[in-house]
Amino acid sequence: MKKFLLTAVLFELLSLPVAVGQCAKCGANATPNETPTAAVKPIPGSSETMVVGRIENLVPIAVLSVLGCEKCSAEAVKWALAQGSSFDDVERTLQSLAAMQKLDCFKAQFGPESAARIEKPLAAAREALAQARSGVGK
Repeated sequence: MKKFLLTAVLFELLSLPVAVGQCAKCGANATPNETPTAAVKPIPGSSETMVVGRIENLVPIAVLSVLGCEKCSAEAVKWALAQGSSFDDVERTLQSLAAMQKLDCFKAQFGPESAARIEKPLAAAREALAQARSGVGK
């Protein structure tokens, strides 16, 4: 049940707009970023399609990392990049996961074992991103 709740929370966090209105805690104003026009590509082995180069490509990285699968997290990074997500988008996703995992409220709600379970998949995802970045310059 905790895995399901954790996955649901991550999905909701990652599907929120980047910035909307005013922060309830500090009162800071933020303006929404322009959403670039995205392309649509078919999902291999399916009759479905997926938007390319948007947050939808980054959600699998978060979900698979939270579920604790190192290999799957690394593959999700490669897949997101192949779908058009930028290195910076993937990096921000990994940074968000790392920050979320350290929150006391996260540990209190889901337990320290959930926070610890994210560590290895997060490292594998970072390694996949580093390999992809180094491969671009070759």
